[in-house]
Amino acid sequence: MELLTEFIAILLTGLSAILATIGAAASRRFGDSRLGLVAGGLAFLAGIGVLAFLHEVSPLYGGPFEVAPVPLALAVAAVALLYVALIRGRPKAPSP
Repeated sequence: MELLTEFIAILLTGLSAILATIGAAASRRFGDSRLGLVAGGLAFLAGIGVLAFLHEVSPLYGGPFEVAPVPLALAVAAVALLYVALIRGRPKAPSP
């Protein structure tokens, strides 16, 4: 189970960090503070992923940050839904 938890923690960290970077860049470019808040939340999820991974590698590093695989998988699913929303294009307007 440790290997699965490590993999999910790495996946959560990577996906969240990439989306946080995109959100921060978009916030700066468009001047929308809501995008900055979303980027901050994703950065927070990336931090949770890092701490969960450090706990799995060595309990001395992560301390009380043990996270079970199911909550980590739910966080990865939430970030994956954001990816789908980002990738999926807008529906085309019907031609008159």
